[in-house]
Amino acid sequence: MRGGLRKALFVTLLVTAGGFLAALFPALFGLADLTKGIGVWALASLVGLAAGLAGLWVMMTLLDGHFDQLVRLHGAVLGAGVRGGTLPDSWNARGGKPDELQRLAGAIATVLARDRADDRRVDARLSAVLGAIGEPILVVTQSGLISLMNAKAAALLGPGRLHLGGSLYAILDRTPLIDASGESRATGAPVERTLTGVAGDTYPARIVPLDEPDGLLIVFLSDVPGHAADIVEHDMALHDTPPDIAPHPDLPLTELPALSLDCETTGLNVATDRVVSAAGIVMHGPRLYRHLAYDRLVNPGVPIPPASTAIHGITDDMVASAPPVAEVLAELAELLRGRVVIGHNIAFDLAVLRAEAARHGVAWTDPLALCTALLFSFLYPRHRDLNMEAVAAMCGAEIEGRHTAFGDCLVTAEIFAGMLPLLAEQGVTTLADAQRVLAQPSVMRARQHEAGWHASADGKAGER
Repeated sequence: MRGGLRKALFVTLLVTAGGFLAALFPALFGLADLTKGIGVWALASLVGLAAGLAGLWVMMTLLDGHFDQLVRLHGAVLGAGVRGGTLPDSWNARGGKPDELQRLAGAIATVLARDRADDRRVDARLSAVLGAIGEPILVVTQSGLISLMNAKAAALLGPGRLHLGGSLYAILDRTPLIDASGESRATGAPVERTLTGVAGDTYPARIVPLDEPDGLLIVFLSDVPGHAADIVEHDMALHDTPPDIAPHPDLPLTELPALSLDCETTGLNVATDRVVSAAGIVMHGPRLYRHLAYDRLVNPGVPIPPASTAIHGITDDMVASAPPVAEVLAELAELLRGRVVIGHNIAFDLAVLRAEAARHGVAWTDPLALCTALLFSFLYPRHRDLNMEAVAAMCGAEIEGRHTAFGDCLVTAEIFAGMLPLLAEQGVTTLADAQRVLAQPSVMRARQHEAGWHASADGKAGER
């Protein structure tokens, strides 16, 4: 320890030692009998004892606060690794001399920034090499998501129609492309085909299957003048998919197939209020697959109260053409298949979805669920503030798009990822361990019961 904390502890230690010495002074020097009836030394002893105890309390408070800050920094570093970003702004020194933890955070931020700069240099070199290719080129995933494109391809297929993460099948007929891919993989050689656009336009192209990353390279055999210095955009993470693992009690949390889920509603009554928005992000342990995200507005079939709109910003006009909740429930059920749902106070969301399913006659089975609020209360039983902002601050997650379904499930995913090593330190490493923690009595569980919803011992949500 250095700087301000070391000085504060040194002064506190002196006060503590002096206080206890004053309390013991009469006994140490045989003056206790001389002070009978006077009470001066007796008073000094009491004051000294009080000062010593106060010093110990201050010392423990300083140390406790210091280690709390270390835990926050731990979570912030883990959160930065999940996001591929940097530390939250709260770790930047603002005026004055930075303290020890801020200097440590600054060093970590420097290393993270250097790593990102190295990645950008690699990306720039790749773009320069691919930009020298004369033909329009695209790379797509097996599901047709565009992961790489150059300016010539964008110009050929229409400005504004191509974007990373968009579906090529919204522009080109998938059947000739899939047939060409199958033939090419069977023969081990590229094939040439004329691809057809959804508007009937045609594009001669060479199709080359890719094994790593899994997908297709499409080289269009058309001249597109005016792009000598080509620009290449790419996001090869779009090819990544989580492994196909079924959840079971002994599965490590770091290997857990999961979906971070959040819903926005017309209110907080799980029996009567309706869903107006639902979002989810696929996870595998601490890893987020943002390109496999789900984000839907929902037509609740009833007016949205102004008080609710003031929180999540969703109006009646915004959901007028949105799908009904029955359609969204079917999509969520498919997305949740084989995954554990994760959410902050997730029992509320699942209770609302269950009520919606019953209301509209839709089959619904509650998935296994892990509540980040309950897990956090296990890790930090002294922290009474379990709202998402407070938990995110402790776990190093950045708040983006708060009180939107997608924004909240993104924050929750980062919170869960940041919690994993902290849970492991407490011996919580498997799905069964986490379910055991959720089954323990806690203030948060009591609050959920009072609100009319709770998480049961097996991790499923249920009403009181």
